[in-house]
Amino acid sequence: MGESASIEAEHVVRRGISPPLNRIADHCAVFLDFDGTLMNFERRPDEVSVDGCLLYLLDDLYVATAGATALISGRSIEDLDSMLAPLHLPIAGIHGAQRRRADGSIEKCTIPATVVWQTRMSLRMRLRRYEGLFVEDKGSAFAVHYRGAVSLSLPRLRADIEELAAASRGIFEVMEGAEVFELRPRSCDKGNALESFMREAPFEGRFPIFIGDDQTDRAGFEAVSRANGMAIAVGPRVSAPWWLADPAAVRAWLRACLGLGS
Repeated sequence: MGESASIEAEHVVRRGISPPLNRIADHCAVFLDFDGTLMNFERRPDEVSVDGCLLYLLDDLYVATAGATALISGRSIEDLDSMLAPLHLPIAGIHGAQRRRADGSIEKCTIPATVVWQTRMSLRMRLRRYEGLFVEDKGSAFAVHYRGAVSLSLPRLRADIEELAAASRGIFEVMEGAEVFELRPRSCDKGNALESFMREAPFEGRFPIFIGDDQTDRAGFEAVSRANGMAIAVGPRVSAPWWLADPAAVRAWLRACLGLGS
């Protein structure tokens, strides 16, 4: 990609528009975060509703890349499948704690059930003192959403969640995202998930593109950069060599790269 890639980087950062329209094809592997990247945030994650335009766009990407399109999200595979039906894409869920390969097989991080149960119970007890929180139980990770909460002491909430991570004896770590603190398995991140996909067909040997919007996506940016691919940040929460303003700009960029027009 060389010089042309650096020219495209400046083009996207300064103007937020697409590189050449034939850029995304069967030589590319496309990896996409979901919330904040393809969809706008809502007060609670279960209030997000996928529109038909996104389903068609993801289907077009899947066809154009000959199957080398995957979601890498903090949501679970089951959650994304229910929102994106009838699509059945390769997915890394819960930041890579679960991963569905292109052949449909699934791998999961193994976490002791007692640690998950103890963390779940401790989280419920510890957070009773707060109002307006929404705790998303993902089975092998827990997201504490504070969007919409009032009179909230973030340092106090952060300290409570960090104490729970410490009590897990290194199994969970705290990741801070867009108005959310997440307890996730320390051994799993989006960078590892991306690299696992890139060792398998149909992703192997492709030019990787990863698009994400917050701190949980940094590992993905680093992984795609190590592979000499394209890392694109969305919005104000995180930085990467390339940048797009919001989910609407991401969709417009992808459509332009596919030659679909506005």
